Amino acid sequence: MATTTATPAPEAQPPMSAISRIFGVFFNPKQAFADVARKPSWAAPLAALLLISIGLSVTLAQRADWVEVSKEQIAKNKLASRQIDQLPEDQKERAYAQAATRTKVIRYVRGFIGWPLLLLIVSAVYFGAFKLIGGARTNFAAAFAVTTFAHLPMGLRELIAIPVNFLKDPAAIDPENFLASNPAAILGNDIPSWQTVPLLFLDVFGLWTLLLMAIGFSATDPKKLPFGKSLGIVATISVTFMLFFTMIAWIFS
Repeated sequence: MATTTATPAPEAQPPMSAISRIFGVFFNPKQAFADVARKPSWAAPLAALLLISIGLSVTLAQRADWVEVSKEQIAKNKLASRQIDQLPEDQKERAYAQAATRTKVIRYVRGFIGWPLLLLIVSAVYFGAFKLIGGARTNFAAAFAVTTFAHLPMGLRELIAIPVNFLKDPAAIDPENFLASNPAAILGNDIPSWQTVPLLFLDVFGLWTLLLMAIGFSATDPKKLPFGKSLGIVATISVTFMLFFTMIAWIFS
C-alpha cells in the first residue's frame, strides 16, 4: 500500500513591530502593508508625523519673515489687495503685522492638529471610494491605518525641511511650500496662485504617498483590489482633489 506524506502547512508570518512597519513602508511596502492589513494600527506613524510636524511648525514660526509672507499672500488675493490699497500707509503696516501674527498662530495650531484632521478626512474619502467603486471588503480602522502609514513620505518631506529652513534666508522661506520638491516651488512666484495648485500635486513625496496608498488599499483586499485597480482609484481621487482645490483657488484669486 502506497503511503502519502502530509505536506506541512506554511508557517504564519510573524507580526512586524511598529518600527519595522515604519521602515518597511520605505523599503518593503508590500510586506509592510500586508502586515498592517492583517492587524491595523496607526499610533506609531501618527506619533511620528505629529512630532515632525510640531518641529517643522516651530522652525517655520521662528525663522520665516511672516510680515513678508502676509504681504505676498494678500497680493495674490485681489479682494484683500484692494482693501489694503485703500488704507493709509500707517494702517497698511498695522494690517500686515496683524495678518502676520494670525498666520504665525495658525502655523503653530496646524503643527498640533493638522495631521489628525487631515488623515481622518482623507481616510474617510478613500474608504468611501474603495467601498463604492472597488467593492473593498475592509473597515475604517484598516483604511485609517493604511492612510496613516502611507503618508510617512510626507512626514519625511517635513523632516528634511527642518534643517533646510534653518539654513535658508528668512525672506526666502515659504511656510506653505517649505521644500523644493515640486514645480510650484520654482514657478510659484511667476504664475497666478491658482495655477500653482496642480504643480503642488506633482510633489515627489506626494506622488510617493499616492503609490503607497494604492499598495496599502490593495493589501486590505487583494482579490477585489488588484494593484492596477487600486492605483486607478487613487489617481481618480487625486485628480478630483486637484481640480476642486484649483477651482477654489481660482475663485478667491
